[in-house]
Amino acid sequence: MTTFEKLLENFWFVKDIDVDEYNLIKRDLSDETQDFIKNKLGYKLIVNPYIIKMEKIPGKPQAFMGIESFNSKLEYIFLCLILIYLEEKSKKEQFVLSGLIDYIQNLIAEVNIEEIKIDFTMYSQRKAMVNVLRFIKAMGFIVVYDGDEGKFAEDIESDVLYEVTGASKYFMRNFSSNITDCNLYTDIYEKEQLGLEQDKGKERRQRIYRRLFTENVVYKEENDDQDYNYIKNYRNVINQDVDKMLESTLEVHKNGAYILLTENKNFKNTFPSNKAISDVVSFINSVIVRKVKDEEFKSNIDDTINISEVEMSKLVREVKEKYSKGFSKEFRELEEDKLLIEVVKYMKQFDMIRYDEETKDFVIMPICFKIIGKYPKDF
Repeated sequence: MTTFEKLLENFWFVKDIDVDEYNLIKRDLSDETQDFIKNKLGYKLIVNPYIIKMEKIPGKPQAFMGIESFNSKLEYIFLCLILIYLEEKSKKEQFVLSGLIDYIQNLIAEVNIEEIKIDFTMYSQRKAMVNVLRFIKAMGFIVVYDGDEGKFAEDIESDVLYEVTGASKYFMRNFSSNITDCNLYTDIYEKEQLGLEQDKGKERRQRIYRRLFTENVVYKEENDDQDYNYIKNYRNVINQDVDKMLESTLEVHKNGAYILLTENKNFKNTFPSNKAISDVVSFINSVIVRKVKDEEFKSNIDDTINISEVEMSKLVREVKEKYSKGFSKEFRELEEDKLLIEVVKYMKQFDMIRYDEETKDFVIMPICFKIIGKYPKDF
């Protein structure tokens, strides 16, 4: 994996966590890579004695860009409160979990925000806190000196001794304007756009490169989609950059553009992958293609397909009945309604399907026709 690919796939590299990888990235960071990051993506590259980080800003905010292991808004609240707490701590300083819990409770009481109800006597909130603590431990904010935070979910009196690494101070990026008056993530995004360079051509190019390199697919959203027109007009130039930085190919179709990775590329969050759910969805796609050919499903003018919730459920049932012999044990035995939930969640993540709140229909997106699954003849 190249240096650029590592920077693209990973949030950062913390020297205290993996000094060898940190030194390797720093040594192999070429001028060409830095130039691409700065000029084509418009990203800030942070290289200091503690971390190496490419600050990845989305070209267009998407739901899947959240923290994958988080399941609720409360966990994001806990994360922000912990960041405030760690801001006051110095590197190598130790603290106990009970002290952090007291700090959070006192801070919430002090600011008196009605929307935030913190009550650690509730198992669900302790469980959410444990999930966040495990996330920041994996990110390298803290190391466990003694104890196990998992026990806190079961027993509020359980304590853990942590040591601060100092990495948390680099987690949040610096904004170009004051964001305290922002209520939605879209407010922050719009403010950041206003802070970009006045060169509209460069701004558009960077936004489109960000979308192609961070989104699963860039769809044509309207008849005169300027971003999509840019991709079509400059597809050869973009493809040269894709080949140079990822050794892969830009695919541009009537209603969608995406980067098609070569077989030797093994990123964490790509489709298809080694995950068992990826196999299931590849067969979902193959059945969709067959149903379109048999005219059971009718394509819209933009190559999307609208199906009802009942039809989506039948689709998953058909795949489970016909193809589950080759699935992992977990998905072979998974109840149909739970399998449906897993399939919908995964397909939404890769923008394969969307849900129309008005019609209560699922919208199957064109990317589903590109990658399908089938068993070999001798299976």
